Amino acid sequence: MKKFLYTILFIPILIYAQFNEYEPEYEWLTIKGEHVFVHYHPEAERTAKTVLKIAEEVWEPITSLYEYEPEPVHFVIKDIDDYSNGATYFFDNKIEIWASALDFDLRGTHNWLRNVISHEFTHMVQIQSAMKLGRKIPAIYFQFMNYEKKRRPDILYGFPNFIASYPIATVNVPAWFAEGTAQYMRKEFGYDDWDTHRDMILRCYALDNKLLTWNQMGVFDKTSLGNESVYNSGFALVRYISQKYGEDKIQKISRLLGKLSNFTIDAAIKDVLGITGEDLYNEWTEFIKKDYRDRIADVINNKIEGEIITPVGFGNFYPVFIDNTKIAYISNKENDYFGLSSIYLLDLKTKKEKLLVPQVRSTISKIPGENKLVYAKLSDDNPRWNNIHDLYVYDMNTGKSKRLTFGLRANNPSVSPDGEKIVFLFQRDGTTNIGIVNIDGKGFKQLTLFNSGEQVYNPKFSPDGSFIVFGYSLKNTREIAKVNIDGSDFSILIHNGYDNRDAVFDNEGNLIFSSDETGIFNLYKMNLSTKEIHRITNVVGGAFQPAIDNSGNIVYSGYTSDGFKIFYLSKEDQKKVDESKKYVWRNNPPLSKDQPKGDLDKDKIYHLINYDDTKLLNAESKKYSGYFSRVSIIPFIRYDNYTTSNNAIDRIKPGIYIASSDYLNRFSFFAGGAINKLFERDLFLSFEYRDKLPILFKLGLRPEAGVELYSVSRKANTLIIFDSLDASYNTRTDVTYNLFESDFFLRHKIITEGNNLEFRFIFSSYTATLSSFIFPNSTLLYPTTNDTYFIGKDFQVKYVHEAIKPTIDSDINPVGRKIELKYDYEFNRYNPDGKYNVEDGILKPVYDNFNFHRIELNWKEYIEILKDHTLTAQLRAGTILGPTVPDFFDFYLGGLIGMKSYPFYSISGNELGWINLTYRFPLFKNIDKRIGHLYIDKIYMSVYGDLGNAWNGKIPSIKNFKKGAGIELRIKMNSFYLFPTSLFFNAAYSFDKYSRKILGENVTYGKEWNFYGGILFDFNF
Repeated sequence: MKKFLYTILFIPILIYAQFNEYEPEYEWLTIKGEHVFVHYHPEAERTAKTVLKIAEEVWEPITSLYEYEPEPVHFVIKDIDDYSNGATYFFDNKIEIWASALDFDLRGTHNWLRNVISHEFTHMVQIQSAMKLGRKIPAIYFQFMNYEKKRRPDILYGFPNFIASYPIATVNVPAWFAEGTAQYMRKEFGYDDWDTHRDMILRCYALDNKLLTWNQMGVFDKTSLGNESVYNSGFALVRYISQKYGEDKIQKISRLLGKLSNFTIDAAIKDVLGITGEDLYNEWTEFIKKDYRDRIADVINNKIEGEIITPVGFGNFYPVFIDNTKIAYISNKENDYFGLSSIYLLDLKTKKEKLLVPQVRSTISKIPGENKLVYAKLSDDNPRWNNIHDLYVYDMNTGKSKRLTFGLRANNPSVSPDGEKIVFLFQRDGTTNIGIVNIDGKGFKQLTLFNSGEQVYNPKFSPDGSFIVFGYSLKNTREIAKVNIDGSDFSILIHNGYDNRDAVFDNEGNLIFSSDETGIFNLYKMNLSTKEIHRITNVVGGAFQPAIDNSGNIVYSGYTSDGFKIFYLSKEDQKKVDESKKYVWRNNPPLSKDQPKGDLDKDKIYHLINYDDTKLLNAESKKYSGYFSRVSIIPFIRYDNYTTSNNAIDRIKPGIYIASSDYLNRFSFFAGGAINKLFERDLFLSFEYRDKLPILFKLGLRPEAGVELYSVSRKANTLIIFDSLDASYNTRTDVTYNLFESDFFLRHKIITEGNNLEFRFIFSSYTATLSSFIFPNSTLLYPTTNDTYFIGKDFQVKYVHEAIKPTIDSDINPVGRKIELKYDYEFNRYNPDGKYNVEDGILKPVYDNFNFHRIELNWKEYIEILKDHTLTAQLRAGTILGPTVPDFFDFYLGGLIGMKSYPFYSISGNELGWINLTYRFPLFKNIDKRIGHLYIDKIYMSVYGDLGNAWNGKIPSIKNFKKGAGIELRIKMNSFYLFPTSLFFNAAYSFDKYSRKILGENVTYGKEWNFYGGILFDFNF
């Protein structure tokens, strides 16, 4: 009971958790500007100094747009993993930036740091300007807890059967507006403009009537493609608002989202623009659909794109010919995210496919003359356990892979024509360079020596192997460059102001590449001798990553409204392009006009556009000394219906949560407390330490350490009976039960993500305080007494394995596996029979020692049997080794967290066994309905059956195991755009009726319905 009670009463309220780990093996430094602090490790020094320069330059332009200036912002810079992103913690005034530049198939080429700093800082300013109560109070929570009916005479109240924790948000910015404004930043910057990639996504959706709905734009929880469309649609609509109604309206809508009575973007838009949000959406979508149809007409009537040969999946990339009849390529197939891609082999004649290597997202290259493929893959098998890329070779004959490099951060490989060399790119401190190794992965040599944030892409060997072509970028365009294999003669081959990429050679020595010269990415052929260029596709979406066979036929990755597909384009069709038929590109869509706020002078705009980030500020670095975020305060009101003897006022329990952390996340604390009119309390404190633990760190271990403290009290009225030779008397008084627990733990990842080992020491003390009372028929006062009836100590070791496949439904209908194996050695002092000795006139409890070993296994297999349909098999088994111990230490099988067909306290014992089978399926998906601030997404239903029992001693026969069945309804929603909201109802029926004798009373269970429910952030508790 106590563990679940603590977990539920003290639910962590983390509404902006993101990838936020601390790496203790790195040294950390700080540099400071006028407005910002930048914290970094020496391996990211150039990036950190560039961030400081950019952040100071964009501070005033962005804050002036929103007429809001935050407190000093702390940037944390990391170059630890091959991971590219930025994250804004707008309640903490912290921004995290990963130095690796973003190279994403759905984004164009922009200067990474200029883009990401301006984007994340706009988030900070825009969202804080829209807060209702400032950043100290993220939300106010209303909580409700109901309990099973009390039956047993030895317990105070039943176990929870309904739990609700629901926020009233103080910030409610929809996803499209938050991301749209962040990409808009200031139009004058040009750091993230409306490029051809963004136009491609919106154009394809608009032409095929697949635009996100007004409600869908407000939330994420979509596929990679769907989430990017939230960004894309948001950017387009914010531009439309700025161009038609004026840039100042962006600031006014933001400010009115902070109005106490506004909980939707619709209300703020109505206040500012005088039309509803739905009217604005309809006006915008009607305009862009017509505009795109008019501008694309010539292309649609003269398409040259070839045949789609990989219809499954929205992420099909990097095709290569194995021979003239087979290709290998990367695909996410039926997965929801690009990150779940793998290598597949496709027979072009039979159309049969084969999975070769799972979990690969890089380019692939065949070794000439051998049946082998070279690829790159993320791995944490390195001394620091960082997630970085290395090269591997896959043998198609044996079906086995071999690792070639270790710790090079090598990605996007290509094999030389003679099969002797591998060229690749690698990243350090925000700059990428070209490297080369021998075919066995040895003999590393760096070919380019860039060190100022330059980016290189997708290197390929020339036909004679003497030089390498690759994409190159420093600012906002991508060019095609070359370098000799000895590192000499770096030069630009194609530099025309457009985005040129993915260059490869055909058998005649011509360069085939992709370019957005017409406003749409098409494939082009260039004769290197004459420099003559011809377009060889005319597509509606986009054409990328070509590969050419010996006959001149091409396969490429082409974009459609359903994502990226592999197209096959014959040599004959490449000659059919009419180059006069092309898309009418607009540099400033949708309205080709602007209504700027006018608060930036021309000189400032000039310097923002004509930046030179090779020249950095001379900032003094100091050792990081520790900076803590402002304490977040989260008030809540809980209605705790645990005992029917309390009146309604007594059940109201107000409280607060408080939280803060060091900006590097070395330390953090989370605490909370609640108290009611009867002074019943719920208190907890959790402190986590992630820095070096001296002895363990020298052994190569870096566990998280922490302490958790819990203090809970409950009051009850009890009857005290006095027996004498003459008569029996009784009186009533109050008893206060005080439960205290302190946990000390170490937690460590084992080898890979999803495997954790935890060591924990738990100290518990349970005390009953009997209030003073008058002896019956006398004036004698019996004083208040404390009876500590349990003192527990527990050494616990817990192994947790979690391998849940990332899907858009993983919260409501997971696929994968969860295993928890727990061992406890308990040495407890317990007074089970209420025995006391009189010592010095004071009653002292007589304890018995209960020292024993406890083992428990909880295993869940989530098996996908059909698309969106799963079968979950759960096994729970537990045993207390040695002689039987009192039921105070029992396992409990039933209730909300177990076999729901029976109440929590109905089945208990020193041994336990339970099997559950659950079939879960969707009733409705993509509901796309919004009621005020509540967005309804999907509804799942499940049916299940249980077989289980708990016992002491010999295992009972299977016929004596309890049986039950039930149904559950899960509803996935979103509140105030930001808060995931999970609503569930559960009804279970128990087939076996039986009685238990407890303290002389017969308590009957079974042949009855039990009901449960809750409103939480997710369905895991």
